[in-house]
Amino acid sequence: GAFSDWCLNNNIQLFCYGALAGGFITPGWLGKNDPGFAFENRSLIKYRLIIEDFGGWDLFQQLLHTLNQIGQEHKASLSAVAIRYLLDKPAVAAVIVGARNARHIDDTLAAASLQLTEQDCQAISAILAQSTGPSGLVYELERDRNGPHGRIMKYNLNQS
Repeated sequence: GAFSDWCLNNNIQLFCYGALAGGFITPGWLGKNDPGFAFENRSLIKYRLIIEDFGGWDLFQQLLHTLNQIGQEHKASLSAVAIRYLLDKPAVAAVIVGARNARHIDDTLAAASLQLTEQDCQAISAILAQSTGPSGLVYELERDRNGPHGRIMKYNLNQS
């Protein structure tokens, strides 16, 4: 996109966080019905809102299905495919992957040796091209305090 191009033109590399959308881009969500927005923390609600902005649960399921299909061909998880896809982007220097425990380490490290084909990348890009967002300036979603993203934020935490 435009931001990635700007980074490349200005010799800036990206450290991408949220690459697995707080755990949504994992096999556990493949084929699942829309869970709505009731989660134990705001982080999961935030990622679910981003999925909605992305194009909704159905498009998200198409993405998971595509990632899973590619993963099966490479004997890797859909999560590893997602990580590799990002790492292969010219402006991306690293991907930050959060983990609640060590059981995901091998799966995450598999992305390092995974080699996606041009067809793999085209299949993923075709789904991403259908996305409707999110778009706009960085943090713009949170600045709209009445919008779905702003309503879950906590503001002025330094005030007593």
